[in-house]
Amino acid sequence: MLTYASGRTWVIADCSHSRLIVAEAGVRRLALFGETSIDAGRLACLLARHDDVVGLMAAAHEISGSFHILYADGRSTHVQGSASGLRQVFYARCRDGSYAASDSVEPLARLGGATPRIEMAAWGMLHPGFDYGLTHGTYWHGVHRLPADRRLRMTADRAELTTWWRPPAPALSVADGAPGVRAALEEAVAVRRATAGGLSADLSGGMDSTSLCFLLAGQGARFPCFVERTVDPNHDDAHWAAIAAREIDRQLTVLGPEDVPGPYDGIWEPGRGLVEDVPYGLGEPYTLIRNRARKTAMAKIFAATGSDTHIGGFGGDELFTVAPSHFADLSAHAPLAAVLGIRDLARLRRWSMPSVLRALARRQTYQGWFEEQLRSVHLPRPDLLGPGLNWGPQVRVPPWSTPAGVDAVRAVATAADAGRTPQAGTRSVHTSVAGHRIGGQRLGPLRALMEHHGITLSLPYMDDAVLEAALSVSRAEALPGTGFKPVLKAAMRVGAPPDSRAGALSRSTKGEFSMSVHRGLARNRRPLLGLFEDSLLAEHGLVDIDRLRAGLRDTMRPEYETNALETTVAAEVWMRAVAQAPAPAPERPLTHRRLASPC
Repeated sequence: MLTYASGRTWVIADCSHSRLIVAEAGVRRLALFGETSIDAGRLACLLARHDDVVGLMAAAHEISGSFHILYADGRSTHVQGSASGLRQVFYARCRDGSYAASDSVEPLARLGGATPRIEMAAWGMLHPGFDYGLTHGTYWHGVHRLPADRRLRMTADRAELTTWWRPPAPALSVADGAPGVRAALEEAVAVRRATAGGLSADLSGGMDSTSLCFLLAGQGARFPCFVERTVDPNHDDAHWAAIAAREIDRQLTVLGPEDVPGPYDGIWEPGRGLVEDVPYGLGEPYTLIRNRARKTAMAKIFAATGSDTHIGGFGGDELFTVAPSHFADLSAHAPLAAVLGIRDLARLRRWSMPSVLRALARRQTYQGWFEEQLRSVHLPRPDLLGPGLNWGPQVRVPPWSTPAGVDAVRAVATAADAGRTPQAGTRSVHTSVAGHRIGGQRLGPLRALMEHHGITLSLPYMDDAVLEAALSVSRAEALPGTGFKPVLKAAMRVGAPPDSRAGALSRSTKGEFSMSVHRGLARNRRPLLGLFEDSLLAEHGLVDIDRLRAGLRDTMRPEYETNALETTVAAEVWMRAVAQAPAPAPERPLTHRRLASPC
């Protein structure tokens, strides 16, 4: 617990999985909460050097790691999360009129006596989800999500938001940018080495996790590695992970389908209802819910090795895979270069050139794209998707959504807390930043689940320094279809001998998990049908229960249907968990509430 100079409470923090470092100078207070290796003495020097909020917060942001920044100057409190979206900030007005902020929705919902926003359940079922930034709301009335690029200033009776972060100019060549990416990753890994009691790491054999394991090993860290072997005989993660483990001389554990639960195991059981071996969070649906039981089991396995910090490669895809929309950006000022550049990718994706030319010719603004998505969100998803050159993918409600569900989505998208601005000025950079922030948001419940079993899920690719270094490289230098993550490959070759280009880091394939998902659906068809027996989503008119149950009984072949099912299961489970929980309690039972209006 930290206090103001007056002795009143300022910050209450659970430090089980995060460091809380504080410095004081008179009435001024500066605190970092999260993953950082800085000590209180260095933080005090930083506080002494800066007497203005902007300069101090900017200097604190330059510190390596991933953390929240909190500052009090005797008049107000300033709170800042991470630009990556991993360190989220929520805020709400309490019953006494004052404001409070948290990295979790639930305590704010309790403080404010909040009630659930039922229409957000429809919003959460969208797949792919609407873009990051289109709503600053949460699943609870009166609790707001701070956009990742904003800073919150709270006084006794006011809450103000200011922009503190913008993407760096993507101006460096791969050769010039790779050393900066390498340095940022080295620093990120060093923070984990310095602060973890025990380390473990994912080693899927893919570029992202393999690179982190190489860096950890290069710094002398000893740690066990883990890879999952799927039921798909063509899935080659375990093969490449074994190669990587030999190259870095670290122990590799292969977790087979029989070693851990599979997709949709352990969510609902006849006669028992929701399986609550791990408490369900009430803040928002756990959109990665189909692997909940597996991640719970894996967290226990990691902890049994003595690890309290598990390194994961989440975020690498968004940083180092350039979206095809780069060619639409290029077409605005160099149309011939865009056409010539996209030809190989069009052949690979089987896009017809007429459709590509039409997509390149569109000069659609972000606002125009948003309005178009909103108008067509109710339409059936086309069997064949055209060139993905826009601000985001086509957004559709699930095939079992109702007209009321569509209305709820549109209500959220047009509410007062809905945003209308892109995350960057160009489509391809916007896609990277938005994808990173969507990932940071969706990973919150997974990180909470693993913390329940003593494991911090640590994600170096979501450190702001890594994000900024990767975004500084020109999109034109890492074109889609011309190589597999060339910026990350170049970064890993910095200072390495020429013969290191072979081996695990030369992999250009990516594992695919649909066979495991379909196997899990087949094995859990009865429990899933049981989950929707007395569906709260259906009771509130958001899903056509007959159509949903018919889809569950069928093979559900298209990928978008299996993904939409996961978000639907997550929404149903969230509603049930809220209805059963004693706090934060709705004013009326959730099962007796109708579709709520946006706050």
